[in-house]
Amino acid sequence: MTIFFFFASILLVSIIASILIALAILRVPFFDDIGPFSAGLLGVAACFVLAYGCFYLLDPDPVSEFDAPVPLYIRTLTITGFSAIIWLPIYVTIFNRLRHKRITP
Repeated sequence: MTIFFFFASILLVSIIASILIALAILRVPFFDDIGPFSAGLLGVAACFVLAYGCFYLLDPDPVSEFDAPVPLYIRTLTITGFSAIIWLPIYVTIFNRLRHKRITP
């Protein structure tokens, strides 16, 4: 059951974070000033921060009594890095499609 919760939380947090940030980054008032590339990088950083915060609160990989004690913020950092293989392609795809819709009438 723990493995199911681990992978389900990684999948759900990745999907939710990437969709929310892609929608939010296109609505920033300075989007046209910084350009689409810089806005995309800002969105990647925001996705990382949102995913890190969600994983920190969920703690999908709890420490058992047999594991070496590792602080929660370090365990969360590795989970967030691992989940980037899911949220990064989702974010880039949604951001590019919405950006093209925004530019072309």
